Amino acid sequence: MTRLILTTGGTGGHIFPALAVAEAVRRQEPDAAMLFIGGGGPEGELATRAGLSFVGLPAKGVFGRGLRALAAPFWMARAFGLAAGRIREFSPDVVAGFGGYAGFIPVAAARVMGVPTAIHEQNSVPGVTNKLLGRFVDRIYVTYPDALGAFPAKRTVRLGNPIRAGIAAAATAPPHPGTKHLLVLGGSQGARAINEAVMAVLPRLLDAGVKVRLQAGRADFDRIGALAADILAGRSSGGDGPDVVIENFIDDMAGAYAFADLVLARAGATTLAEVTAAGKPSFLIPFPFATHDHQSVNAAFLARAGAAEVVAQKDLAGFDLAGALIGLLEDRERLARMGRAAAAEARPDAADRIAAALIGLAAKKGDHL
Repeated sequence: MTRLILTTGGTGGHIFPALAVAEAVRRQEPDAAMLFIGGGGPEGELATRAGLSFVGLPAKGVFGRGLRALAAPFWMARAFGLAAGRIREFSPDVVAGFGGYAGFIPVAAARVMGVPTAIHEQNSVPGVTNKLLGRFVDRIYVTYPDALGAFPAKRTVRLGNPIRAGIAAAATAPPHPGTKHLLVLGGSQGARAINEAVMAVLPRLLDAGVKVRLQAGRADFDRIGALAADILAGRSSGGDGPDVVIENFIDDMAGAYAFADLVLARAGATTLAEVTAAGKPSFLIPFPFATHDHQSVNAAFLARAGAAEVVAQKDLAGFDLAGALIGLLEDRERLARMGRAAAAEARPDAADRIAAALIGLAAKKGDHL
């Protein structure tokens, strides 16, 4: 029986791939034992909801914290001791990290303790955690080609970015003749800049017959909902279903992608993995403050493939967003070409591939890796 520890935390871009792999491990080896170790972010709730045992460690980012970073040796030492204790108690065959500072200590502790280790890097430009861990872990699984040479080639395998089950089924969803459906995603926590940009052009979108489904994020949900209600006041609904749906968080992402003719989104690796698996054309506004501007690099990769249009957030003020979105939604042939290009870049079986790789690595425990 395989015993596996998964570790990460922070945002959905790290957490959802780990949960997708856990789901795939269960499919391949139903009696596998798994433990999720994370920090104090949403990973605890999400892991528990997915039926995984969860252990939280004290974890904080170090870089960019100024004087607060001086306390890092104290909490890191405490977290290392707690992680080592949990690893000793659980006795895993493999410890796999999925990025984020919350995943650093458990992988490092496992390495010191002689437990096989692996990491998964979602983005085209790796973060600090994975760049450090990549120097000594046994296996490195990546989403994009390692064009920067950040990881040792002999231990690095491109397997794609794991996505939640069912999303690829959206690629076979029937089109929506006579309507135009726009899905707006700012990431698992929403994106205020994208929310505001869409609200600014919402009247034009509605006039053009566009139906909008927007994930606003929990922090911005009430404000955006009120703005949308003001815009909709006095308007008659066009056709079946509501013209605008505002949600704080979308659990059924497969259904959301099936709804979409076009996806307006950030360019996080998980979002792009889902968009390509669903075979959906996209209009991307990368988050400009992502580490090493990796979202712009992610977006450029998809744009070069012909699957996406990209505009920088700093250029939104002078950009005709409504015209660009309406133009795409009215050009069915172009949307179809972009959708095919997206599907060509997809690796919808990434979760199964990584699960199989981890199970295989577990089987080699004790061998020379």
